[in-house]
Order: sequence, then structure tokens, then C-alpha cells
Amino acid sequence: MDDVQTRFRQFLFLDRKRGTSGLTPDELRRWMKLKRILNQHFSPNASYERVDRRESVRVPARLSVEFRDEGELRACLMTNLSRGGLFVETDKPCEIGTRLELVLRVEAGGEDLDVPAEVVSINARPDSAVPQHGMGLRFLEMKPDVAEKVEAWYQRKLQEAVGGSPRSRGEEDYGRFLCPQLG
Repeated sequence: MDDVQTRFRQFLFLDRKRGTSGLTPDELRRWMKLKRILNQHFSPNASYERVDRRESVRVPARLSVEFRDEGELRACLMTNLSRGGLFVETDKPCEIGTRLELVLRVEAGGEDLDVPAEVVSINARPDSAVPQHGMGLRFLEMKPDVAEKVEAWYQRKLQEAVGGSPRSRGEEDYGRFLCPQLG
């Protein structure tokens, strides 16, 4: 697991730099390689072609998600999360192009987040060669405070997926490094 954690830390450093000052060509190649490795770690059945198209690492995350569809309140199970969206399992996916207002309860007892999303795929879970009932949702433009909370939640899920709390490893600034907008 240390190898994955090391690659994860390298990826985070480059990912953060990519979003601020930009990457050199060598750093960009390294970022792409690390992104591929981490995506393959979390989604071993996904093809390289699919993994390489992703803008961010897709991590396993299970959460009940609610939304209204034609006036009916529906609940689904989210099975993975990325910076750009999520996948939910459902036997009744909406049509591609359908816009939804998702309600995410990120933490038990915490506030609900209203997140606008659009259906971009149906019945094809992106990390599996076997089609599954569900739909891929892309996040649409969010209010800044909601976007910050979703990003912080994504960073926590990514961190959990590669092995635990950074504070337990004595990296005092690691939390601020993961979520600079919160530090």
C-alpha cells in the first residue's frame, strides 16, 4: 500500500500545481501516468482509453443520493465519485441530457448539499466491462461554497481510498495541502 500512497502524494502535488501555476511537459507526463495508475488501482477493469479521458481520479464512495424526477423523489446509491461527477446505481435511469438537482448528505448529521448535475451516460458503469444499471452524472456549475465542500469531500474520499488519515502519518500540513481552500 505504501507504493500507492507515495504515488498518491506525488499525484496530489502535481494536481495542485496543475490547477495553480501549471505543469512543465515532464510534470504533465508524470501527472498523466500517476492518474492512470491510480484510476487503474480503483477501477481495475476500466480500459486505458477510458481512464486516460478522465480529468480526475475516480474513487469508490458509497452514499445515498436523492433527486426529483418528474415530480417523484428518487433515491439511488452513488458508487463512485470524481471531481467532475459521480455514478449512481438505479434500475430506472433518466435519459441522457436530463438535468437534476442532487441532494447529497455528505456526513451523518451534516448539512445536505444541493448539487446540479446532468445525465451523461446510462447503463454503463464506467469502471466495469460489464454494463450495470445506473447513470453517470456530470456536475454542472455549483455555487462557490457548494463547490468547495464537494471538492473537500472528494479529497477526503480520495485520501481514504489510499489509506487513512494524513495526520496519523505526522504530516501536519497535509490537510491544508489536500484542501487548500479550507486551510
